[in-house]
Amino acid sequence: MPLSATKINKTKSTQQEQWIPVADRSGCYLVVAPRPRNSKRFVGKTRIGSASGNNYSVPLGIWGKDFNSPEEVLKKWDELKRWGKENNLDLRKYAERNALKKSETSLKEVCESFIQWKSGHTRSNTQTTNKNRLKRILLYLPDGMLVDNFSGNAGRRFLKERVLDPCIAKGNDYTAHRYRRLLNQVFNYAVDELFLEPELLPYRLEQPFPFEKNIKSEPHPHLPWDEFKQELIPDLNQNLCNASRLTDLSTKGVLMMLQRVSAVVSMQWNWYDDKTNCWVMPSETEGVKRRRDDDKHDHYIPNTPQLETLMNSLSAINGHQKYVFFSPYEGRHPYVSSQTPNDHLKNLGYQDRQDAHGFRHVATNALVDIGGFDREMVSRCLGHLKNEGVIKHYDFAKRLDQRREIHECWNQLLITEGLRI
Repeated sequence: MPLSATKINKTKSTQQEQWIPVADRSGCYLVVAPRPRNSKRFVGKTRIGSASGNNYSVPLGIWGKDFNSPEEVLKKWDELKRWGKENNLDLRKYAERNALKKSETSLKEVCESFIQWKSGHTRSNTQTTNKNRLKRILLYLPDGMLVDNFSGNAGRRFLKERVLDPCIAKGNDYTAHRYRRLLNQVFNYAVDELFLEPELLPYRLEQPFPFEKNIKSEPHPHLPWDEFKQELIPDLNQNLCNASRLTDLSTKGVLMMLQRVSAVVSMQWNWYDDKTNCWVMPSETEGVKRRRDDDKHDHYIPNTPQLETLMNSLSAINGHQKYVFFSPYEGRHPYVSSQTPNDHLKNLGYQDRQDAHGFRHVATNALVDIGGFDREMVSRCLGHLKNEGVIKHYDFAKRLDQRREIHECWNQLLITEGLRI
């Protein structure tokens, strides 16, 4: 039971300040102080919105001036706590809530500004991906919503219900996960660029929702090595779908070079370096996956005898062109589409069993299990960087001899199992 008005009126001051709970476990107290004589005020104690996680005191008002009944005090205290929880703010900022600067900028305008800013920090394909995702996100939201309309826990709930839940309902949990992360970047950018007061951010948008804990990254479809050599290699050789020679060679090129498809199909003849006998993919190449400002980590592919045979075949077709996989058919690029090897595998009957990126999975398992190679060096051959700890700032060694041994082993293994180039 809360304190009664009668009990409050009868409470006398003593030499020591008294803190008397207004109601059990409410965190709201009547504070009776000896000076001024018999003064009675109300204070709340809470850790809501506390950056340190520690309790702090919230002045609520004076008995007989601001409140005439304990019920009024408790109602006010509950109102403050509810506001603090919804906005993750210190309750002492409650009086400032209407003084926060309101934005006149819409979320759409912030998204457009964010994309423009990002264009100077990310590669073109990442920029396109972000642009397309934000465009789809905005379709879920009412037109013209201002960027400060999403504040607090209510804003977090609104974004989940309007943007994430429809994706989850379609079974696209990973898409919803990406949307939440991108929105968090956009709102933080809005604060940095002074479009939005920090107090009006959606509450804890940087934190994953419960559904995200169940998301598992799925590897690209790939065959076990026994099925790969017994089924896929013969099917690649027979080419029963009657694919063009360029399509056949582009698929085998991805298989032999262990790189992402987009990097292989964009190869240029002048990337060959006769000093190292390697094909050198510049760090800015799409698919090499380097930071935009990284000019130290070009990727080296040793030129094995088997790869040289493939390149000689391509030279007979495209040796007078700039691009190794030049295609006369009009498309986004003057070379074959990065989808071409995947389409070839589908036409051979391997949809959902093996895709071109999955060649890297097959090779990794074979090189570690059969070849006995170190996993880290195989990873280097795939184009991954050693980015752990301080050593990443010092270690730029190419390790070409070790890479060459791995590439030669992989290419020879394919030929031994019957691959015809």
